[in-house]
Amino acid sequence: MEDSDAFRVAVRAQAAAMLNGDASPYDLALKIWRLAMGAWPGCDGDEACISLHLIWGALTDWVELRPTETDQAEAHMITAAGEWLTVEGDHQAEARYFDRWVHDILGYERQVPVQS
Repeated sequence: MEDSDAFRVAVRAQAAAMLNGDASPYDLALKIWRLAMGAWPGCDGDEACISLHLIWGALTDWVELRPTETDQAEAHMITAAGEWLTVEGDHQAEARYFDRWVHDILGYERQVPVQS
């Protein structure tokens, strides 16, 4: 999937389904991760492809690697989905969402800018 608009529509549908309780949060999170995996590195240079891949990959890994924490991980998935639906389309809000989820919540290390 190389069209970021189609990618975003598909992600939005999965996030909305998660909030509606249409399926298990893990199953829907896995679908979002697969969408992001399939869209990257194309997706018209849309930052969402890479960042959503990191976020949903980490959240699904949490369930797979620590199944006793599934309830906690799925609560985070629902929160991440709801927050995504409120920021999606506002590039500044998305950037804050990505920074917070990728680094502050999920613990990916921030890149230190190289001094020239």
